[in-house]
Amino acid sequence: MEIVFVSGTGTEVGKTYVAKQLAVAQRDAGVRVGVYKPVASGCIRQPRNSETNSVAPADQLVSADALKLWEAAGRPLDLDAVCPQRFEASVAPDEAARRSGQRVDVDLLTRGADCWRDHCDTLIIEGAGGLLSPIADELLNIDLFRRFRGAKLYLVAANRLGVIHEVIATCRAAASSQVTVSRLYLTASGPTADESGQSNAEQIRHWLPELDLREVAWGQGC
Repeated sequence: MEIVFVSGTGTEVGKTYVAKQLAVAQRDAGVRVGVYKPVASGCIRQPRNSETNSVAPADQLVSADALKLWEAAGRPLDLDAVCPQRFEASVAPDEAARRSGQRVDVDLLTRGADCWRDHCDTLIIEGAGGLLSPIADELLNIDLFRRFRGAKLYLVAANRLGVIHEVIATCRAAASSQVTVSRLYLTASGPTADESGQSNAEQIRHWLPELDLREVAWGQGC
């Protein structure tokens, strides 16, 4: 099973959009694709509904991002397999868990992916927040990525003013932890780019010439 771990330079940079488009592209190529979001915060309470998960208990917490990933992958398995740990507060997962009187189950973050091994050829994992964001007590997303041996790391960044610093800082932080960014998706942050959007990709390529950079226009697939 090939594993692709999708992370970002921060929040709201287009991680879920890129992960969805990757899932769609895999399906179109005839590849069995699985999707996995190890933990999510900012979840909403939703009654049992056959349109989301026919085996879910009533009034369960649902991650909107996990639901989008599941639908993009063709609804394999169920939502619990996609996102086994869900918390309500719209803060980092470790803090969201504390506010609910719980803790993120660190072992489950990786163990939860095991159910996909017999059901997909490629597993797309979406982290929570940026690559250096906390995902559990004493665990950052980059630490979680390293637990998936052989996985590829795809970084997502929004093509807007400030992204050059965000990408260089994130890639250098990754390198200092012996982690290689396999690919960067530079995503349009709206239908109309700001002035920097025309030159950000060129600047990033100058500073990180070894990086596989792919630009994603507004509404474009990956």
